[in-house]
Amino acid sequence: MIFVRISEEYERGVEEFIQFAQRNAINSGHDGAKIRCLCVNCLNGRILDVNIMRKHLLCDGFLRSYTTWTWHGELLNLPRVSVTKNLWGPPWMK
Repeated sequence: MIFVRISEEYERGVEEFIQFAQRNAINSGHDGAKIRCLCVNCLNGRILDVNIMRKHLLCDGFLRSYTTWTWHGELLNLPRVSVTKNLWGPPWMK
């Protein structure tokens, strides 16, 4: 869903995303979490303080193509691969 960035709904969405990202942050320390900024300018390439990232998202907006938050704790839904018996090769590998 796309919201106008000056709306309260958009600001709530930014805060919800930041809370999600903070819960899943790998590099949070005593001075707060550092999170990859997914604004349209940083493109997940810069690791920033949460307050700076919040300003980027409110002013510049989210990267629209980033729909599965893999850099922020969301898991990919990958197909499972089953292990099968080795039918070829030396007998000791079967």
